[in-house]
Amino acid sequence: MNEQLPDKLLRLLSVGRLTFSKDEVPSLLGMSPSAFEDASLRAINRGRLLRPRRGFYVIVPPQEMAYGAPPATQVIDDLMAHEGAPYYVGLLKAAELHGAAHQAVMTFQVVSSKRMPSIPYGRGVIDFFYNGVMPPDELIERKQTEAGFFNMSSAALTAADLLRYPRASGSIDAAASVIGDLAEQIEGSAIIGLRGVIPTPTLQRLGYILEQVGAAELANEVDKVIAGDSRRVELDTFVATPQGGSEALDDRWKVVVRRPLELDDDSQEFSGIRYEQHVGIACRR
Repeated sequence: MNEQLPDKLLRLLSVGRLTFSKDEVPSLLGMSPSAFEDASLRAINRGRLLRPRRGFYVIVPPQEMAYGAPPATQVIDDLMAHEGAPYYVGLLKAAELHGAAHQAVMTFQVVSSKRMPSIPYGRGVIDFFYNGVMPPDELIERKQTEAGFFNMSSAALTAADLLRYPRASGSIDAAASVIGDLAEQIEGSAIIGLRGVIPTPTLQRLGYILEQVGAAELANEVDKVIAGDSRRVELDTFVATPQGGSEALDDRWKVVVRRPLELDDDSQEFSGIRYEQHVGIACRR
């Protein structure tokens, strides 16, 4: 009796293989494209296989059936290689992996030079953010998983990106809370690497927030990177239009502050200044 697709998938799992492309089917699974098409649809309907992108498949291990997918960290490298696009796991997901959030975030956030729509993935979502000019290697960390490796933004790049991509964290207060937590992991030398990578207005906001959470030395490094090349900008770009009421211009950072930052209640200490951690929306991964 010929080996059926579910058995073939288990055999691949046994040798540590979680993903494959449609082009690999004949050699990897010993099936014709037409036979695989029919069998794969049944496997997808039974929750044993995923097709997050056309021509790219993810095997769901038995122990992950309840979640509907293996951890995204284990497949994102293969997925982006299939797409032929550089990437890094970033924003709130990177902050969580850096230990700067108490709970998992709702989406698996990825920054790439290729524009891609959000992808349903198991019970979660892989959410993509576009950056036409990817940062240099020194701002990217290569992390190992049980199934391979993936790229992740450094703590410094993660902090800057949270302000560069407002929709990632939802509010300036949430972003500032996470940045306060990340500050403990950022080296002053890493701030220098942001020059030419992060827009100056974003650096102005980053410097202001670092100062507010008590990371004065890091704020000073940001100031050196800006080197006086700053213009008046709004601190809060998370709202569609500037908030009404009074405004104050911070002389050092040239940012317009319309209200004090409201940091989360789950506070910790950093450099003698209280700041609060942003807690991501609960989700298993």
